[in-house]
Amino acid sequence: MVYPVSHDIPNPSEPADVQACQHELDLALAVELQAALMPANWTIDCRNYQAAALNRMSGRVGGDFCEFIRLNADQVAAVVGDVDGHGVRASLLMARIMGLLRSRPPECSRPQAIVGNVNEMLLDLGDKLGTPMTCSLFYVVLDSPTNTAFFVNAGLPLPILSDRRSGLAIRLGPEGSPLGVRDFVVTEDCHTFTPSERLTICTDGVHRAANCKDKPFGIDRLETVLGHFTQASANACVHAIFAAVDKFRQAARQRDDETVLIIDRL
Repeated sequence: MVYPVSHDIPNPSEPADVQACQHELDLALAVELQAALMPANWTIDCRNYQAAALNRMSGRVGGDFCEFIRLNADQVAAVVGDVDGHGVRASLLMARIMGLLRSRPPECSRPQAIVGNVNEMLLDLGDKLGTPMTCSLFYVVLDSPTNTAFFVNAGLPLPILSDRRSGLAIRLGPEGSPLGVRDFVVTEDCHTFTPSERLTICTDGVHRAANCKDKPFGIDRLETVLGHFTQASANACVHAIFAAVDKFRQAARQRDDETVLIIDRL
């Protein structure tokens, strides 16, 4: 059997400059593919809801992702994920997870079922490769006729549910376990949205963004930003969060991919 040559492994017969050029071409292709996988715009097609999101990688490619999936006439799913690690490997695993989510719309109506399938896929892939392939993920289905959200949190920081009129906020649990680590029964929860409620979901790169003194941005600062922008649109609030992270970080480098999704009940 003849196996194809992997460009991830340098060919000693090629000059170093040729290897570097090939690596740059492979990386450029990975960047293009990842950009194509992300939504063209960060809006949600769901009656009575608005949404906004921002995503930025710590390198040219990464493992964070965000997606909206139309399931049927009444339901839309939103997902935020954080694949462990960085670079091309994380981006490839991210693409595999997004492909699985997009391929099964009817099954995606039940977060417990689809998140369980993602966990099984990651465990199987990890067994084949001999190394854990892990991902944290928040998956929510919005049912517009009832305004009920069915959701699973598999290892992401607790989302913040806030009221845009009163400013009151709670952390929506449970947090759950990351996927690809062990076989477990996925726990699904639900929440019925009322007008003026806002759901903010972040990957841990936002919470862990650190300044030059290695002090993390943290969830308390995130809640402060949300409190200052209760009357702002979801889009304005997302940008305000990233601006606050950048101001806090100052000259320190971005260490991890960062993604924020905000969903507003109108």
